[in-house]
Amino acid sequence: MSKGTKAQHLGVAGAVCVLGFALYSTLSIMMWRGFISPSWDLGIFTQLADQYAHFRAPVVNIKGDGYNLLGDHFHPILILLGPIFRIFPSGLTLLIIQSALFAVSAWPLTRLALERFGLTGGSLLGASYILSWGFINAVWSQFHEIAFAVPLIAFGLVWWMRGKRIHAAVAIGLLVFVKEDLGLMVLMFGLAVLLKDRKDWQWATGFATWGILWFVLTVRVILPALNPQGQYDYTDNVSVAETLTQSVDTKFAVVSVLVLAAGVIGLKSPFMLLMLPTLAWRFVGNVEYYWGFDFHYSAVLIPIAAASMIDVAPRRFFKLAPAVAFVAACAMLAQSQINLLWKYDQYASPSAQSAIEAASEYDTVATDIYLLAYTVPHTNTYWYGTVGDVQPDAVLFNTAKTDYSPESWAQSKYGGVWTVVFDDGTYKVAARQE
Repeated sequence: MSKGTKAQHLGVAGAVCVLGFALYSTLSIMMWRGFISPSWDLGIFTQLADQYAHFRAPVVNIKGDGYNLLGDHFHPILILLGPIFRIFPSGLTLLIIQSALFAVSAWPLTRLALERFGLTGGSLLGASYILSWGFINAVWSQFHEIAFAVPLIAFGLVWWMRGKRIHAAVAIGLLVFVKEDLGLMVLMFGLAVLLKDRKDWQWATGFATWGILWFVLTVRVILPALNPQGQYDYTDNVSVAETLTQSVDTKFAVVSVLVLAAGVIGLKSPFMLLMLPTLAWRFVGNVEYYWGFDFHYSAVLIPIAAASMIDVAPRRFFKLAPAVAFVAACAMLAQSQINLLWKYDQYASPSAQSAIEAASEYDTVATDIYLLAYTVPHTNTYWYGTVGDVQPDAVLFNTAKTDYSPESWAQSKYGGVWTVVFDDGTYKVAARQE
C-alpha cells in the first residue's frame, strides 16, 4: 500500500469516526438539555459513576436503599467511569463517553474495509456502520454498560482477522467484565475461531473455556452473592415455551435487518455465531422490549455484522455487499430515534433546571425517572418507586408525567406537613416542614 493510499484510508476512517461522534453526541446533548429520559437507567449509572468517583462501592440507592449494583449485572469495567466523572460530575458525561465509544469502534472496521473493498466499498461500510439503527437507538436509550463492549468487539474481531492474536485475545477476553451474558459471546468466538481454522484449536479452547467459566461464575456465584435477595434477578425473565413464538414477525425482522447489515454475504462468516447468545436471550425473554428494534439491545451485534461482511466478501461483492448494508442502514433510520434532530422543540423544558436547583438544596431527594440523573451529583437521590422506608428531605416531580403531586404523594406515604417550595406549573418541589 502506497503512502498516499494509506493516508487516504486514515483520513476516511478518521472522518467516519468524527461524523459518528458528532451524530451521537448531538443526539445525547439534545436529550440531556431537553430532559428526555426513556428510563431510569441513566440515573442508575450516574449514581454508580459517582460512587466510583469517590472510591466507594457501587451502591445505587435508585435501585433500592443500599443496593449494590454489582448484584444486578456484572460490569466491573464501569470502574473506568470514576476518574472521568470525578472531573466532570454529570450524567451528560456518561452520554458523551458512550458516544465516543460507539464512534471509535468504527475505526478498525472502516480501515480494514477500505483495504479490502477499496475507497467506495470501505466508505459505504463505514457510513452504514455509524448510521446503524442499533447505535442510534442505543444513544436514545442513554448510557448502558454495553457501550464498552462495542469497541472491544470491533477491535477484537479486526485484530483477529489481521493475525494479531494477542491483541484480539485481550479485547475479546475483556468482554466478560462488561456484562455477564457476554461470556457466552466469548464462548461462541472460540467456536468461530475453530471453524475458521482448526489449527487454532488451542486458541479456540482458551476462548471457550474463559467465556463459559466467567458466565457460570458470575451468574451462579458472584451476582447472587452481591444481590440483596441472594439470586440472579433475570432468571425469571426467560421463558422459552411462552415467548419464543410470540411476535415472530418482529423477531424475524430484527434478524433480517442484521443479515442486511452484514451485506447478506456475511452469513458465510463464522463470526455471525457471536450474535446467537444475545439473540437467544432476547427472543426467549418475557420482556417485549427485548424482541424488537428499540433501546440498546442490538448495539453489540452491529460490529459483528460489519466484521462478518469484511471477513468473507469475495471480490465480486466488494462494492455490492457494503452497498446493501448502506441502503439497509438508511432505510432503517425510520425505525430509529434520529427524528429527535428535527423534533427537539417538542421536548424542550427550560424550567426544569430551576426545579433541580431548588431540590439540590436538600440532602436526600426522591424524584421520578425523568430527573434522576440530574439530581444525583448534588443529592442523595432515590427513585420514588423504590425509596422504601427512607424518608427524603424533598420530593421533585415532573407533574406532567407523574400521576401525583409531590406534596400529596409525600404526605400520603410519610405523613407530616410538606410544603411546596418550587412550582412552575410542570415541575414541583415539596419539602418536609420541620
